[in-house]
Amino acid sequence: MVLLGVDAHKSTHTAAAVAAESQQQLSSVTIRSSLSEYRRLLRWARQWPQRSWAVENANGLGRHLVQ
Repeated sequence: MVLLGVDAHKSTHTAAAVAAESQQQLSSVTIRSSLSEYRRLLRWARQWPQRSWAVENANGLGRHLVQ
């Protein structure tokens, strides 16, 4: 299982993939806050079929991403 944590900001979002068992960071990516970049983030995340998401400020700056 991999946890994908997203730090949402006004113009960019940064995501990190962390192995749940070892808590080691596996990868990270920074995207612009746009629909095409959200799609790129989802493509990046597909490399871990067993994943959970944690999105900071899901009711604010991360709202468009979680929708």
